[in-house]
Amino acid sequence: MPGGFGTLDELFETLTLVQTKSITQFPVVLYGKDFFEPLVQHMKWMAKEGTISPEDLDLMLITDNIDEAMEYISAYISTNYKIKPRKRSWWLFEKR
Repeated sequence: MPGGFGTLDELFETLTLVQTKSITQFPVVLYGKDFFEPLVQHMKWMAKEGTISPEDLDLMLITDNIDEAMEYISAYISTNYKIKPRKRSWWLFEKR
């Protein structure tokens, strides 16, 4: 979501970790296309100048659609994590 220096710091730190494969396939979502458009244009210029790879632009989703953002994050979670059912507790009167 739109933010200031802290948001940009976290964005670029996370993109660097994904780019260097320190973390893999981590979902980075920029929510607010109008707000982030100047930054995206700058990133495209960086790719044109060769300071980043054009593929680096694909490391994030830029959207105004909350459902699209949630689907993007959900796909990452369902691919990388397994949800284990928790054990029921008799003292909470939970049936097995």
